[in-house]
Amino acid sequence: MQELLLVSIWEAKRIQKRHIMNHSHKYHELVYYVFGSGETEIGGKAFQFSDRCFAVIPRHTEHNETHRSDSEVICLEFSGACEMQPGFYTDPPRVIHKILKELLQEVKIQKYGYQDMLTVKLNELMLHISRSKNNPDATKNFEYIINYIRENFHERINFSDCAGQLNLSYDYFQHKFKALTGYSPRQFLIEQRLLAAEKMLLEGNFNCTEIAYRCGFCTSAQFSAMFRKRFGATPLQFKKKQKA
Repeated sequence: MQELLLVSIWEAKRIQKRHIMNHSHKYHELVYYVFGSGETEIGGKAFQFSDRCFAVIPRHTEHNETHRSDSEVICLEFSGACEMQPGFYTDPPRVIHKILKELLQEVKIQKYGYQDMLTVKLNELMLHISRSKNNPDATKNFEYIINYIRENFHERINFSDCAGQLNLSYDYFQHKFKALTGYSPRQFLIEQRLLAAEKMLLEGNFNCTEIAYRCGFCTSAQFSAMFRKRFGATPLQFKKKQKA
């Protein structure tokens, strides 16, 4: 086991619009968002938090926090020879939450051997985080969702359902999706629709209204506006230019 020492652990309520200014600690910190939503910046990287997400913050790392809604958090500080990188994770099965509640209970009751139990629980906590960080299946599951969007761009796609399939919060799903593709899920879907529309315009087998509906756009006006923004010309102008 790693030589980890619990410094402090506590539960706290945060009210809507509460902002915690940039600061750092001399110990490692874990902040668990039991419920609520908002933004946090850790080491210069921005993250969106929601229910059952948590942040891992190495010592001396600058971070802040803004709450869009009333929230409940559990804050844990610990020391020890632990190689940590700033990270943000989700906890759909509540494994991390369960361990944190057990740590809170040990500190509160302080039964015989509780210091040893704190060390055991801290190591269990770090092991679960390490497993989450190094799980190759996570990226593979995202690749399945990405391929699904590519193949079904003409359909209505519910991204909340996609997040649920991966047992992720919607905010974390969006963050991870953008990290992998460079697009938000909605932007990626629109890009696939526009690329398919471009191909159909070049083939010349359909008129603009047919292409709009075949590619999943609600109206031909919406299609025209989005196509012009992406390619610098309306579909009709693009089609005429290709024929010239």
